[in-house]
Amino acid sequence: MRIPGVRTALCGVVLSSIVGGPPLALWRFRSVYLPDHVPDVTEVVSWSTSRDNGTLFLLLLVVAGVVAWLQLLVAIAVEVIARLRGAAAPRLAGCGWAQRVAAALLLVLLTGTAAEAAEQPAPDAGSTSHVVVPGESLAKIAAGSLGSAARYPEIFDLNRGVPQADGRSLQNPGLVRPGWVLQLPHFEGRDCEEVIVRPGETLSKIARDNLGDAARYREIFDLNRGRPQRSGRPIDDVDDIHPGDVLRIPASVKPSAGGGGSPVGGPAVVAEPCAAPAPPPVLAQPPAPPVHERPTPPPAAPAAEDGDSSALSLVVGGVLAAGLLSLLAVRRRRARQRRRPGHRVRLPQRGDFEAGLETVEQPATVETLDQALRTLARSAGGRLPLVQAIKVGPSGVKLLLTEPAEPLSPFESDSATEWKLDPVVVLDSEAPAPYPALASLGRTAGRDLVLVDLAQIGVVVLDGNRDAVEEVVLALAWELAVAPWAETTTVTVVGTGQSSAERQPDRVRFALSWEEAVLETREPGEVHVVLAADPLETRHLQQLESVAAVVAPCGEGLILPSAWHLDVGSARSFVEPLGEDIQLQRLSAEQADELVSALTSADEAIQVPAEEYRNVPPEDTGVPARLKREPDQPDQDRPAQPFLRLLGPVLLEGVDPQAVEGKKLNRLTELAAYLALHPGVTADEISRQLGSDSRPWSAATRQGYISRLRTWLGRDADGGLYVPNVDARQGGYRVSESFVSDWANFRQLARRGLARSDVSIPDLQEALDFVHGTPFSNVPAGRYAWSSWLQREMVDAIVDVAHTLADSYQKTGELPAARRAVRRGLQAEPVSEILYRDLLRIEFRAGNLAGVRETADKLTAMAASLAMELDEETSALVGTLLGRSSAGTC
Repeated sequence: MRIPGVRTALCGVVLSSIVGGPPLALWRFRSVYLPDHVPDVTEVVSWSTSRDNGTLFLLLLVVAGVVAWLQLLVAIAVEVIARLRGAAAPRLAGCGWAQRVAAALLLVLLTGTAAEAAEQPAPDAGSTSHVVVPGESLAKIAAGSLGSAARYPEIFDLNRGVPQADGRSLQNPGLVRPGWVLQLPHFEGRDCEEVIVRPGETLSKIARDNLGDAARYREIFDLNRGRPQRSGRPIDDVDDIHPGDVLRIPASVKPSAGGGGSPVGGPAVVAEPCAAPAPPPVLAQPPAPPVHERPTPPPAAPAAEDGDSSALSLVVGGVLAAGLLSLLAVRRRRARQRRRPGHRVRLPQRGDFEAGLETVEQPATVETLDQALRTLARSAGGRLPLVQAIKVGPSGVKLLLTEPAEPLSPFESDSATEWKLDPVVVLDSEAPAPYPALASLGRTAGRDLVLVDLAQIGVVVLDGNRDAVEEVVLALAWELAVAPWAETTTVTVVGTGQSSAERQPDRVRFALSWEEAVLETREPGEVHVVLAADPLETRHLQQLESVAAVVAPCGEGLILPSAWHLDVGSARSFVEPLGEDIQLQRLSAEQADELVSALTSADEAIQVPAEEYRNVPPEDTGVPARLKREPDQPDQDRPAQPFLRLLGPVLLEGVDPQAVEGKKLNRLTELAAYLALHPGVTADEISRQLGSDSRPWSAATRQGYISRLRTWLGRDADGGLYVPNVDARQGGYRVSESFVSDWANFRQLARRGLARSDVSIPDLQEALDFVHGTPFSNVPAGRYAWSSWLQREMVDAIVDVAHTLADSYQKTGELPAARRAVRRGLQAEPVSEILYRDLLRIEFRAGNLAGVRETADKLTAMAASLAMELDEETSALVGTLLGRSSAGTC
């Protein structure tokens, strides 16, 4: 029989010895290492230069021991204070060893107290025991262990006056102390045990050692979710357990080692009922916790990961984000391609979800991964390695193999079963994608994005409620719909995602039921993946032979031992084959609706007439008449006066670039452009637009740049400042009317040239001569973000003017001028089908059949490079002109 408190007393003696022993010993034996008098300078120099007889070494050893003792004292004090406050101890620089020793001593003290208390026999065979942890009250214990907080008087009556390990006893129902072991009344339910977490243990290890199955870690987590622990923090994450925490586990049915010994994962403290905590009844009045107790904090919502400005990074990976943004850009570009002359495409502003995607996307990483896998396919020559998972993160691209293998280009060995991408290998983008069913599961705690080959896994079972299952299914469906390596993959979504399938019909199909999904016809070489929110039943298994992968919940009674199981009902899911917890990628119904709405707006874009360009002529119909070729005429010389060029590379002419520092030249040019295009802008708008929302310009920075720009531009011919001081009548900052730009001149000339139905060709030609490329074509990355909608308006206006001139010149037979106008317009918008159709008609009228074919080939190549189809009007015109050409030749 062990006497209660002996182990605790021994630990107390050890701590007392550590605190008081060294100074007493040093003082007692001071004559061994200290001289009997105060040494003078001569003696000190002699000790330092002569051969040591051991005295100096002993003195240095004592000094090192004193320093170590002081570190240990500080560490013990920090650990004790932290435990009393219920918080984690801060890490002290240079005291890591001391803090580990102090934590171990306190852990032995605490676990010894709990173990000794647990050895006390229960007074009633029908009761069980419970170890009190910081933050608990009788009401909380009753709610968690007995199913109702109203049963706290039963616990109080059963334990009143019973001596505890610290010599005290329960006398007040509102006061219980950590470390006490309370007897609990019998409760009908599954028996539980309590174990103490040892250093280095995880929930999966505890489940494996005590329950015989690491996958049962979720049962342990569910039983302990929200329970306060010795650290003062409740358990609200499967990764957040600490040494000394007391966890409930289901009563083990695994035979214990040694014929009745304690489980390996830690000593089972006591057996108690294993019921899930239930909320207390509304009418129950539990005793208020005493003032000194720390209430249990509610579980904290997950915070955004470091380096990400949006919480979207928690649920959407870089592959999905980059693919969705690319898809939206292609659809909107297609909408602009279908714009009629003289009209503007009206698209709604981007939503919060799309804005969040821009903070998550990693297009360069996705492209690198795609090319690396295609290069691997070429190197493997048909013998692809079995890849368990792919990790993409701060450390690069890594392949986790199911078995050891020699690395293949472009990868190099990182360990026996891990390959990492060799950064110097030239990648191949032409080989077929080797893993067309590759999809992101989510992120690890280390921020690595984890991708798995669904076709290799076969079946992934989703455990959780319907809403959570649909979020995971939608994320997987959209990723496979936009991933560059999934070109040959067709996804069937069952029971959810109908509107998503309608927006991406080439890769995603919708089925109302499993029967409809498995009976679909597939093309040869097509990889078929079924993603379902409806449960998979036994009767469907035989019909899935031609399906590469299935991701779905399981119906009752269906057991798939080789399947992967993902718990979608919690923030993180432990993926047993990978041995780690993963924050699953999800797409909520609201986010999917916003995405579908944005794609619908692009596919069905509204075109409205532009008032300033109302006289732009519509395109001709039919086959144009052929005319004789005429010589080209030279372009008009550009204006010699100083002005701001925007219709091409941004350039501020007429000023001395040597007059300002080189690093400020681009910023001052951008400021001049912003003021020219936004007259009357406020100081705050300047700071936000030329800085950023998170890091706007300070008032001093703004004033410094404005003052520097004012000095640099100087005064006009009339003596006025090009950047006037702010006037109360003007309101806001602006440039003077004498400061001109090519865009201002273009608009004035275009407006005048299109003012009448019989357009003024000289005005329009002069306007078009200002164009020297795509507007804002040379701006650095991350700059001129404010110019995006202005750039679109400039491009559309240039195309309208170029088309108008091409139409007018063709009517007057001036084909070289028409060709020149089209080509000038294509400098601004190289993918304008309006101008390409004009060019086709011009070449046909000129009898240049080779030019017609060359233009048609350019259109085909352009469509292929943009992964889009030509407009029906363009395809019909090409077919008609080439058909007429062939007929004429015959």
